[in-house]
Amino acid sequence: MEISTYSLIGILFVPVLIMYLVKALAPKNITSSFEGDSGLYNKIEPLRGVAASLVAISHTFFSYNLTNHGSWQPVNSKIAPISDSVANVIFSFGGGGVILFFMITGFLFCDKAIRANGVIDFKNFYIGRFFRIVPAYTFIALFILLVSFLTGYYHYNTPQEYILSIVSWLTFGLSTPMTISSHIDKYLIIAGVLWTLNVEWKFYFLYPLICQFCCRRVALFSLSFLFLMVCGLIYLKFFDGNNGGIFLSFIAGGFAAITMNCGSDGFRNLLKSNIFALIGIIICLVSLYLQFNVYSFPSLLGIFMLFLSITQGCSVFGLLNIASIKWLGGISYSLYLSHGVFLFLFNKIFLNGYGYFVPAASALSFAIVFSVISYYFVERRGITFGKLLTGRKNINKIEKQSSSEPSPDAERLSKTDS
Repeated sequence: MEISTYSLIGILFVPVLIMYLVKALAPKNITSSFEGDSGLYNKIEPLRGVAASLVAISHTFFSYNLTNHGSWQPVNSKIAPISDSVANVIFSFGGGGVILFFMITGFLFCDKAIRANGVIDFKNFYIGRFFRIVPAYTFIALFILLVSFLTGYYHYNTPQEYILSIVSWLTFGLSTPMTISSHIDKYLIIAGVLWTLNVEWKFYFLYPLICQFCCRRVALFSLSFLFLMVCGLIYLKFFDGNNGGIFLSFIAGGFAAITMNCGSDGFRNLLKSNIFALIGIIICLVSLYLQFNVYSFPSLLGIFMLFLSITQGCSVFGLLNIASIKWLGGISYSLYLSHGVFLFLFNKIFLNGYGYFVPAASALSFAIVFSVISYYFVERRGITFGKLLTGRKNINKIEKQSSSEPSPDAERLSKTDS
C-alpha cells in the first residue's frame, strides 16, 4: 500500500488550511478584494471553492499514479488501504466538482433569462463572458507554456509545429491543446480540465436559443420536456461516456432557477434547511458507495438536492460560511485551471520519489497562492474591465448611492454577471 489512510484524510483539509494561512498573511489590499458583497446568492461563491477543491484533490491521485505507475488513473485499493467502493467515492470527487460547476452555470444563466423574460442584451453578455474567462486563462496558459519551456518542451520537427502547439493553448479551450511538455502527454500538464471549458463555451453559444425557452410562462414546460428527452436518450444509449449526465447537470441548474423564481416561500424555506441538504449528501454517498457512476441518475439526484438547498441560502451546517472557503470561491476559476501544472511540477520535477502526500500537499499549496495572485492581478481586473465596457460598473455605483440595501434584482444581476 503506497497511500496511507492518514494521507487520504489529511489531503481533504489541505485547501482550507492553506487558504486560511494565505488569508491571515495576505496584504490588506488583497484581503479587501475578497470581502465585497457577494449578492443574493452568497452561498454560490463558496460552493465554487468546494467544487474546485474537490477536482484538485481528485487529480492529486491521478497525478501520483501517472508519475509512479505511468497511467492517468484514480486512487484504488492497490495503492491505498481502502475498498473499491471507497475508492469510487474518492474518484468521484472530481466528477462531483464538475457537476456542481455545470449546475451553477445552468442556474445562474437560466435565472438571468427567467428574470428578464428571455430578453437579454447578448452583446453585453458576451463581452462580460469574454473578460470573465479569457484574461485569467491567457495568464495561466502563458505560465504553463513557460513551465514547459523551462522543464523541457516537447520535440517537434518543424518551426510551424512549435508555433501551432503554442497557438493551440491560446484558443481558450475551444480546441484541444497539443502536447507541449516532454514529460507528460497531451494536455495532462493542466490535469485535462479544458474539456469542461469547451462545454461551457458551447453553453454560452447556445444561450440565445436557451433564452427563448426560459420565458416565465414556458420555462418549466421547456425544461421538463428537455429533461424527459435527455432521459430517453440516455436509456437508448445515445450519449457517449458521461455526456448524458452533463446535460442533466445543466438542466438541474435550470430547475433550481425556476424554483428560485416561481416557488412559494414555504417550499423554499423547506429546501433551505440543513436537513434537506444532508439528505442530498447521504444519497450521494450511498450511491457512490454502491459504485454508481457519479454522472448516473442516483448520484445526480443527491447532488441536485444539495445544490437546490444551497441556492436557497443553505450554508450546509455553516460550512459555506467559513471565511477561507469563501476565499476559495473567489479563486476557484484560477485554481481549477492551474492546479494541474503544480501537480506536474511537484510529482514529476521537484519531489519525485517523495510518495503521495508531500508532493500533493505542496502542489495544492502553491496552486492556491498562485491562484490568489492570478485572481487579484488578472482575473478581478478582467471582470472590472468587462463591466466598464458594458456600463454595469456605473450602474452598480448608482444603485449603491441610491440605496443602502440594493433590491434583490440588483443583487442578482451583480452576481450573475460576474
